[in-house]
Amino acid sequence: MEFNVFEYFKGYKRTTPGPMTPEEQGTSYFLAGHMGERISEHVDVYAAKAGLSRRNFLGTASGFAAAMLAVNEITGMKFFDVTKAEAADPAAAKEIKVARKPGADFIVDAHTHICWRKDGYIPGVNTSERGMWFVQLLDDLGKAMGLPNGTKDMTVENFGKLILEGSDTSVAIFNPFGFREDYGGKDMIPIEEQAEVKQRWPDRTVMLGGGLTPNQGLRETLDRMQMFVETYKISGLKLYTFDSTPQRGWWFDDQKKAYPMWEKARKLGIKNIGCHKGIPFGQFMARYAHAEDFDAVCDDFPDLNFIAYHSGWPYHAELAALKGFKPQRKNMYCEVGSTFAATVTSRPLECAHVLGTLLRDLGPDYVMWGTDSALWGNPQWQIDAFRKFQIPEQLVEGHGYPQLTTEIKAKVFGQNAARIWNLKSTASAPPAETPRIVAV
Repeated sequence: MEFNVFEYFKGYKRTTPGPMTPEEQGTSYFLAGHMGERISEHVDVYAAKAGLSRRNFLGTASGFAAAMLAVNEITGMKFFDVTKAEAADPAAAKEIKVARKPGADFIVDAHTHICWRKDGYIPGVNTSERGMWFVQLLDDLGKAMGLPNGTKDMTVENFGKLILEGSDTSVAIFNPFGFREDYGGKDMIPIEEQAEVKQRWPDRTVMLGGGLTPNQGLRETLDRMQMFVETYKISGLKLYTFDSTPQRGWWFDDQKKAYPMWEKARKLGIKNIGCHKGIPFGQFMARYAHAEDFDAVCDDFPDLNFIAYHSGWPYHAELAALKGFKPQRKNMYCEVGSTFAATVTSRPLECAHVLGTLLRDLGPDYVMWGTDSALWGNPQWQIDAFRKFQIPEQLVEGHGYPQLTTEIKAKVFGQNAARIWNLKSTASAPPAETPRIVAV
């Protein structure tokens, strides 16, 4: 399976010129999915009730609410906690949003990126064909989310504008890209450029190290890990078990290649180790996107936390089973970056099953929020969608899923990440009434 967002949202079209509001981002994705035409009919009815043109309506909280309400009505299942009042009246929608005090939530985005480096991506010079495929994927996704220049807008500056200033995110954990073989012998985003994010926002960011694969040489990998800690003060690791070396991948439970890395992490005080699991994009080997290697490594290193980024989707049930059948485990986590965004608007039933499976089997204390922004532009639309999303009662009863209560959402949004990253949950977020746009 190749993850290409436009396979899911082929009908995506910009609806307004200029900067997009987060509400327009989310609404546009609803309209581009397979239910898009039917949702559009419902949205037009509510735009008329609000006395607004379609174009203006889509940029409001009411437009977003109307799209969610349409999904409920079309499917006959209540995926979103929205009312007809907020769908028809922008003033009512704003009042409801402020009354819920979303700005007071403590939100830790466990999955964020910058995607541009200072010397750019030049085909045949510092970027291979495979490397350019990935850049183009990120370009397309960013442009769909209102970033006119794609990856060129996923800069340190816009990291602050989009994520820290433009959304209710309290703390952002930013992740590295490696794949040195595809990017002229250095990481796709060199660590010295990533470090600029931490330098600018030291109290609202957590920096991870990455670009490490033992297939580049175990000694070199261990030396780089030590340098990341000593020079850049990283707080954890985010790794990829598929790579661009001739070996094409590795496993977390490889006792010769990987276990020396975890032993080194212990000595360096690195406790949280994440891995891209699921979403086997591009020409990489899908086998390495499965989470089977978490089984042994979680048992053998119980003092370390292992985090499956993207929750292993679409292999999330395999990941969840590793805890569901071994409930004694306390060091296996997941986060939902890109998985939630790619399913909530176009495939809400799948989204409910994914979240339900993770919460039921991994447990509400082990699922963390993430958006994979700035790949998805301003993350506020995802935050608002999760606030309103719920697992329909039919699925709760039929599958034993927990309900998405306020308490569980608070754990997912920030409490779980705050616990393992030792974050203070008093970090401030922008006030709810602050107008938000995709600033570039």
